[in-house]
Amino acid sequence: MKADLFVEFNGRQVDCGQFADRIKAEWKAAGNKVKDAKDVKIYYKPDDGNVYYVINGGFKGSFDA
Repeated sequence: MKADLFVEFNGRQVDCGQFADRIKAEWKAAGNKVKDAKDVKIYYKPDDGNVYYVINGGFKGSFDA
């Protein structure tokens, strides 16, 4: 089953499915292997338009959605 998640807020629509791809790219760019990401937490704050994430409890980052 394929599922898409979109969030609409203040007249703007965001495709949340793209978050994981962006996070994976940032993880790899930092010299990590995708298979080493065991736990990924993703937070989207529509009021400020940012995505925040934590991988394996320590690797943190954020970007504009």
